[in-house]
Amino acid sequence: MGSPSGLWTAVSGGMAQSQNLDIIANNLANANTTGFKKDSATFKEYLTAVERPEAVSNAIPRTVFKDSDFYHFDGKEHAFVNVDRVHTDHSQGNLRPTHGPLDLAIDGPGFFAVKTPSGLMFTRAGDFKVNAEGTIVTTEGYPVMALSAEAAAAKTAAREAQALGENQPEQAPGAGARNPASLNPFTEPALQATVGQQQPPGAQPLLIPVSVRDRISNGEKIHITSEGEIYAGTDQVATLAVAEFADLHRLKKITSGLYANPDNTNVPRIATSSNVRQGFLETSNVNPVSELVELLKSNRMYESNMRAIKAYNDMAGKEANEVGKL
Repeated sequence: MGSPSGLWTAVSGGMAQSQNLDIIANNLANANTTGFKKDSATFKEYLTAVERPEAVSNAIPRTVFKDSDFYHFDGKEHAFVNVDRVHTDHSQGNLRPTHGPLDLAIDGPGFFAVKTPSGLMFTRAGDFKVNAEGTIVTTEGYPVMALSAEAAAAKTAAREAQALGENQPEQAPGAGARNPASLNPFTEPALQATVGQQQPPGAQPLLIPVSVRDRISNGEKIHITSEGEIYAGTDQVATLAVAEFADLHRLKKITSGLYANPDNTNVPRIATSSNVRQGFLETSNVNPVSELVELLKSNRMYESNMRAIKAYNDMAGKEANEVGKL
């Protein structure tokens, strides 16, 4: 006796809805997390009959046989569903005023660049602070990166090209030192500064951490422009490294606020369409009401699959205990 064909369909549906419930619950848990972007699952149905060509044989089996040897479904009874992929909604969240000098929000598609032990990553969470060394860091303690003077010149060139309606030149690694217009600090890891690590002789870091220790100790106020330029008093200290991507959906969410860019073809570029807002934080784009509705729908579908599994188990029990007595 084999398991009912519909049993595994119900089991797979229950497992898929269980994953969906976890995703929705995570969205609700991060509804108040700065810069959080909600996730949603898409499902895929698997049909054996579609995956392999139909092959019908009318030969009478010469060994121990079962019902399916005479009734050829050729996999049509085998179907299940699973989570195809998880999509992140990168739509803009609301900007909440805080008036904090190191509370920053990005109005546009850009991301702040931060240095982590795993390499360069990106975030929309701008609730920064100053650590004991006087470096601007994220809430996790990762240094927020700024553009070197050479890389800042590339940003100015990109802005000017956009204002003139020109296409931005291809930003190829290795060409930046000679041609600022083609410089891309996000694709030259050899020239990115690493905290506590010396650079190779002659190498000039294109991304550097921002230190404001002396400025704060002197009582100077920190002002950050919409271009990401950091001023202490009247002196410019640095320019924040803000990156934009051709395809945001290729980014990989590492934590609730950090993203990695594992796709080498999705080249980040110096932001030209994003503005930094000082004294604001971007709220999550989670709508708690709609997420609660989705939670109820997914929970009902999960319970329906559980009832189907119980029904199939009852049928299997009757087949074994009652039909066999006839």
